[in-house]
Amino acid sequence: MTKRRSWVVPAIVFATVLTLIIVGPLAALLSSTLFGSHLVELGHRLTTPAILTSLRHSLTLGVGTIIGTTLITTPLAFIMTRTKLAQYSWLHWLLLVPFMTPPYINAMGWIYFFQPHGLWAQVFPNSALSFKGLFSPLGIILIMSLHLYPFAYLLLRNALAQFNQRWTQAALVHAVSRWRILTRVTLPILLVPYLAMWVLVFTKTLAEFGTPATFGRNIHFDVLTTTIQRDLSQWPLDFKGGVLAGTILLSIALCAWVVQQTLLKQPKIQMTHNQHSVINRHWHVTLAAGLAITVLLLAAIGIPAVSIVFQSLLKQRSAGLTSSNLTLEHYLALLRFDSPAFQALINTFGMAIVISFANLVIGTLISVASTTKRLPRWLRKCLHLLGSLPLAIPNVVLALSLMIFFSQLFAFTKLYGTISVLLIADVVLFLPTTVQYMTTAFQEFNDNYLNSARIFETSSSRIIFKIVVPILMPALVNSFAMSFIATSRELVVALLLLPSGMTTISSFIYQSFEQGEASQGMALAVMTVLITFASLSLSNQWLDKQLKLSH
Repeated sequence: MTKRRSWVVPAIVFATVLTLIIVGPLAALLSSTLFGSHLVELGHRLTTPAILTSLRHSLTLGVGTIIGTTLITTPLAFIMTRTKLAQYSWLHWLLLVPFMTPPYINAMGWIYFFQPHGLWAQVFPNSALSFKGLFSPLGIILIMSLHLYPFAYLLLRNALAQFNQRWTQAALVHAVSRWRILTRVTLPILLVPYLAMWVLVFTKTLAEFGTPATFGRNIHFDVLTTTIQRDLSQWPLDFKGGVLAGTILLSIALCAWVVQQTLLKQPKIQMTHNQHSVINRHWHVTLAAGLAITVLLLAAIGIPAVSIVFQSLLKQRSAGLTSSNLTLEHYLALLRFDSPAFQALINTFGMAIVISFANLVIGTLISVASTTKRLPRWLRKCLHLLGSLPLAIPNVVLALSLMIFFSQLFAFTKLYGTISVLLIADVVLFLPTTVQYMTTAFQEFNDNYLNSARIFETSSSRIIFKIVVPILMPALVNSFAMSFIATSRELVVALLLLPSGMTTISSFIYQSFEQGEASQGMALAVMTVLITFASLSLSNQWLDKQLKLSH
């Protein structure tokens, strides 16, 4: 009982601090909305054209992206589980690449490729194709769908991999048509995975800032996230309007998160035993599947990548794509210590390392506390909730909440306007990923290792560093890598919370795009993407090497 109590008090203190940092700013935002204005004024602001238009555009984008990702991932998941292409593991990883590229960079690539006098027009000057229809809400839905389909693909692919195909085989034996099998067997069983996928896509689309801020601004398609950022950073400032838009966005996101958590608790379809999927090996099916995936990869990876690379090589955008207008000086500028791009790199990677370590420590503590039986059940649930709640908070809403929290309620700390608030925001935002990795690792940890070690070793530190840490190393490395990547690509939090005179990779690229000097920004974008892939590749190779050595 004494040991149990010795764990409870620090855990309660830890949970209190987390509640203050995570829930406190949200409470400050809600109180500013409810108590900062009279009911009449609040009702009037809720019906202003700007709020209603932004809300309508956000919902339209969310629903449209759900439809787009469903149309992409449904055939893709079947291809990668039911055709010969399923045996190529490298293809599975290649399909996840669009997620690793920041969405605002993909949007910039599409703009540079299809805009008038863009890359397509320069390469094919006599082409009669017109892409005016792309610069519309349909275009931004397409870009968001191509960015978010990896999330939906993973969910649906896993569901299909667990699908017991004996049910469909039994239906075929009884001469049931394939349409009835699809509508009466397959779709009802996959309904919960589809609903979970739709809620996840809707939530991420609702919270997205980069794509609406770049592509959407060209077509005057304002959503709630861009409205908040505009009200808080562009003259004339409308702080009350930004707070109201943030409250609306937070309310919708929290409702979607509650629905998602409810769906994830539903019973999953599991196979009764290990079985191999029935693979369709007809050559025409394989050919059609290969063509479909080729078109998808060209649209999701090829177009933005080619466009960004060529844009980074241009001396002057107005001179066009000619050999005399190509240069590497924008990449060489990244190596000069006094260049703004180099400073942005140093600032970003320095903060990313600090944030990743802090995230790893806090996430590990939450995972340990939420899985140990030395704490009361209510306290474990509370810590688990605090570790997953940031998933429901859009990035721009968290930045706004921290602005209110540290500029009003905690103004005495004098942290507002410093880099500390930005560090807190990024740690909170990317905490759920670390908690998920580490919680899974602790749940799979075999306690027999510790029991055996305690018999032969009295030093707790040696047990931790010789047994626990090596076993948990894959989860630790993956958590650090994902936090590092997510921090280096975050845009809207940097725009709202960066101290004056300081830049990061994302803010530098965005400002270069806004100012019409895109070549330097695109060179930095290319280097960032390459560093991201190199980091992931090196970490995976190191983990594979460690795994082979352990065996």
